[in-house]
Amino acid sequence: MQLSDAFLDDLVRRITDERSDVFGAFYTPYLRDGAQRVAGLAASLRSPDAVDDVADLAGVAESALRSLMGLCVETGVRTLIASFRAQDTGYEAFHARLAQAPGRQAVLDRFPELDRLLRLATARTARTVSDVLHAAVADRAELDALLGGPGRIVSVTPGLGDAHRGGRTVCLVVRDDGSRTVYKPQQDNCQQLLTALRTLLDTDGSFFGPLHPRTLVRPAHVWQEFVVHADLDGTAEHSARYFRRFGRSAALLSMLGATDLHHENIIATPDGPVVIDTETLVSLPNSAVEQGASIPAAAALNLDIERSVLNTLLFPARYAGAKLDVDISGIGCVRPGASESLQSYLVVDAGTDDIRFDRSQVVVEHGGNMATVAGEPLDPRRWTDELVAGFREARTLLAAHRDAVEAAVRDSAGWAVRQVVRPTYVYARFLEASTHPVHLGSRQDRAELLGKLPRHYRGTAAESADAVHREEVAALLDLDVPFFTVDCDSGLLRGDFDEEIRSAARLTPRESALAAVGSFFARPADRDPLYLRYALAGSADDVWERREPAPGSAPAASPVHLADPAGWHALLRDLVVGEADSPTWLTPRLRGDGLRLGGVDATLYDGGGLLLHLAQEAARTGTAPVGVDPERVCASAARSRPAVLDGTPLSMSPFTGALSDLVTDWEIRRLAAPDARFRAGEEHVRFRPAQGGFDVDGLSAADFDHLNGYGGYLVHLAAHTEHGATEVTGAGAERLLRRLVTVDGDPAEHPEGGELGLAHGRFGRITALSAMVAAGLDEGSGARAHLERFAEAYGRHRWQDAGLRDRGTGAGNSGWCKGYAGIAYAHAALLTALGEPAGRIADAVAPEIDRVLEPAGGAQDTAIAPDLSLCHGLAGRIAVLCHLADLLARPDLRDGAAALHTAFVDRYGKGGWSCGIGTEPLLPSYFLGLSGWFAAQAMLDHPGTGLPRCLGGR
Repeated sequence: MQLSDAFLDDLVRRITDERSDVFGAFYTPYLRDGAQRVAGLAASLRSPDAVDDVADLAGVAESALRSLMGLCVETGVRTLIASFRAQDTGYEAFHARLAQAPGRQAVLDRFPELDRLLRLATARTARTVSDVLHAAVADRAELDALLGGPGRIVSVTPGLGDAHRGGRTVCLVVRDDGSRTVYKPQQDNCQQLLTALRTLLDTDGSFFGPLHPRTLVRPAHVWQEFVVHADLDGTAEHSARYFRRFGRSAALLSMLGATDLHHENIIATPDGPVVIDTETLVSLPNSAVEQGASIPAAAALNLDIERSVLNTLLFPARYAGAKLDVDISGIGCVRPGASESLQSYLVVDAGTDDIRFDRSQVVVEHGGNMATVAGEPLDPRRWTDELVAGFREARTLLAAHRDAVEAAVRDSAGWAVRQVVRPTYVYARFLEASTHPVHLGSRQDRAELLGKLPRHYRGTAAESADAVHREEVAALLDLDVPFFTVDCDSGLLRGDFDEEIRSAARLTPRESALAAVGSFFARPADRDPLYLRYALAGSADDVWERREPAPGSAPAASPVHLADPAGWHALLRDLVVGEADSPTWLTPRLRGDGLRLGGVDATLYDGGGLLLHLAQEAARTGTAPVGVDPERVCASAARSRPAVLDGTPLSMSPFTGALSDLVTDWEIRRLAAPDARFRAGEEHVRFRPAQGGFDVDGLSAADFDHLNGYGGYLVHLAAHTEHGATEVTGAGAERLLRRLVTVDGDPAEHPEGGELGLAHGRFGRITALSAMVAAGLDEGSGARAHLERFAEAYGRHRWQDAGLRDRGTGAGNSGWCKGYAGIAYAHAALLTALGEPAGRIADAVAPEIDRVLEPAGGAQDTAIAPDLSLCHGLAGRIAVLCHLADLLARPDLRDGAAALHTAFVDRYGKGGWSCGIGTEPLLPSYFLGLSGWFAAQAMLDHPGTGLPRCLGGR
C-alpha cells in the first residue's frame, strides 16, 4: 500500500492542529519528514506485498507520528514559550508566524541544538517503525501463535519506555483483531532464566501466579504479550491471594539479586503481579568489599540493604535524607505524594496569551502496578501480613529446591543483564534540564551541562569512571538514557563505545546470581520480612491518620508476644549488622508526617529510647539483649560529633532534636557509671544559630513546645545541669524563663481552643517552668509566682481542650501526649515544684489519675483501645502510673497499672495491637512503638527501672 502525499499532508495537518495549544504548527517539517520516511517503508521490506500482509501502513503512520509529535513538544515547548514571551504579539499571531518557514527559522537560528534534536527524533522514530515491521515480517508465524491467531498491525506507538542506544525504545503494537503486543529492542534477554526457574518451581503457576508475560525471544528483540491491568473481585480472599503471591514473587526475585522493579515494571492482574521488564533480573554488587576489611556502620547497613528484598524496589524504599523521597515501588503507594526535593515543569494556560511553564513538584501517580477493586487502589499496608506470609512461604520452597535453583543458574546460557550504574531518575532530571532553552544554543552548551553528572557509580570499578562518564554524556546528548549491559559470563560492561568498563566486584552476572542465592539463605530468616514491614510503613506521609485493619479474618499471630520482651529482642538481634565496635540496624524513623528508613538513630523519641531500653535490660540482666553494646550503637548512631544546635526549636529538644543524641549518650553511660558527666564543651556540642544571632525575645509560645522545642530544652537544663550540661545559647536560663513566663500568658486564664496537653500545649510549658523551679534554676525569672497562680486557677477551673474531651472515637483521651496521663504527670510535677506534700498532691491530681485508670482510657467504648505506645497509648499510662506511685507513695497505682497491663495483654498480647502511628505493629520506636511498651512493662515488673531523667526519672 502506497501512502499518497495528499494523505500524508492531511495527516500531518490533523496532528499539528491537535497540538495547536503548544505551537503544534512549528513541528510541521519534522512530521512531514517522518511521514515520508514511514511511507517509504513499503519498498524496504522483503516483497512489495509484505507490508500489506503484515500492516496497515496508514494506521502505523498515524500512530507513529502522534508519538513523534509528543516527543517534539516535550523537547521544544519551553523554548517556544520563552521565545513567545520575549516578543509582543499574541499567541495566535506568534503561532501563525512559527507555521511559516521564516518565523520557524528565526527560532532555530537562535537554538540550533533544538533543530538537531528534532531531526534526530524524527529519524529515530521512523527507524523504530522500520525495525518493528521488519521483525513482524520475520517472526510472523511465531507472533501469530503468541497472540492467538493472524492479524495485521494497525498501530505502532514508540516511546513506551526510555530511549536507549540510538533511540531504540519499547513500542506498543496493536493489530486489527484487537490483540496487543509489546516490542522490545533487547539483546540477550534474561527472560529465559526467569522462565526456567518458574518452570522448575511452579509448573502450573498456582504458587507465584503469572510472574511474567508470555514472550517470544529473538537475538536482537523480544515480543511480549501486552499485560492488561484489571480489578480484583473485591473479596478478602482474592485480595489476600494477590498480596500473598506478590510476597512470594518478591522472595524469588530477591534471591536472584533483582533490582529496579519499580512502578513502571509491574502490572497488577487478578491472578497476581506480573513483571514486565526483567533486564535487571540479576545485578552486580555496587562495590567490592575486601575480605576482613573494617567498614563503618552506615556502609555495613548499605551493603546489607543491597543484599535485601529492598534492593528489588518492589517495596517502598524511602530513606532519611535521600533525594528520591516519593514512593516509586513496584507494589505502589495508595497516596501519591509530591516530592519535596524533585521538581519538573508544567505548561500553564496553553494556547493563550498567558502561556508559560512553571516549576512543579514531581508526583508519582497511581498506575497499573497497583491492585485495585472497582478502580480504587488497595492499600498494601493493610495486607502486610499476607505479603510477609507469602515471602516466608516462598523462602521455604526455594530452600527446598536450592540445589536445583543453583544448577539452573549455572547451566543457563546466552543471557545478559542491564547494570544500572546510577538511579535512572537522575538521567531524567538531566535530560529535562538540558532541553531548557538556556542550553539549546549549541551542542556544546548541553554537553557542558551533562558533563556535570557526578562520577560516582554503582557496580563499576573506580578506574572505569571516566569511561562510564563519556558514555553517559554521549547518550544523553542524543536524548538517550545511558544503557550498560553485562554478558552472563563477563566482568565487563558494554555501552555504545568500545571502551573497557570493569565491574566493581570483578564478578560476572552468573557469579553475582549465585552469590545472591547464597546471601539470601545466609541472612537471618526474619530480617527481610521485617525490612518489608518497615518499608511499607513508610510508604505514605499519613502516619497520623487512623486506619481500619484489612477486612476478613482476625489479625495474623504476631512474631512478638507483648508479655515477652525476649522474643522481640531476638527479632532485633537478627537485624544487627556491622562490626562489633560500630553496629547498627535498619529502622523506620519519624520525619515530619511520615517514616523514613535508616540506621538506628540516637534521639530519645525514636532509636535512642530503644537503645536506652536495651541498655537498661543489659544492666539488669548482665546480658546484651541483641548481642551488641548499646553504647557502641549509640556512638555509631549520633548524627555528628560535636552535636550542632542551629537554634531552631526542634534542634534544642532533648527528645527529638540534635541535643537528644547527647541525652541518650549520658543516660546509657550512667547505667554503668552513676557519676557520669554530661558531654559538654565545644568538642561535644556547639550552638550555631541558622539565622545569625539568637533572639530570645523573638521566641513564641509555640517555640517553647515541650516535645519539640525550648520547653524541652529548659527541662534538659533542669535535669542535667548538675551532671555537667551547660546552657549553650548564651542567653542564660533566666532570660529564657522570663520569655517563657511572658509568652505563656495570664496564668489565671486559658484561652478557648488553646491546647493543654503535655507534648505541645500549655502543660508542656508549665512542666518546663516547674522543672527549672524544682532544680533551683529560676533565679529572678518570676516562674514560681507564675506557677502558683496557674496551680490555683487550674485547680478551680479544670480546663479541658479537644484532646481531653471524650471524642467518641474509641481512642480514649488518657495518653501521655495530649491526654490525662500527661496532665497528671505535669500537674504532679507542678505541685512538687511548689513544695506541696505528697498527700495534697495525690488529692489534687486524683481526677486525672482516675481518668488514667479507666480501662478504656476515657473512651465511650468500654473495650481497651489497641494503641500500646508511650506517647498516645497504654504504655504512657502505665509509665505515668508507676512514676506517680513512687512520687506519691501510692503502691495502689502500680496495682492499677498492672490491671491495665493484664487486660491489654489478654486482648492483644498475640496480635492486633497498634503503635502510636501508622499501620505497622512492629515499630521499634520508643515513644511510638515496642521499645516504649517494653520499657513501661519493665517499670511495672522491676520497680528500680525508671524513665529517662528528662521524662521525670531519677
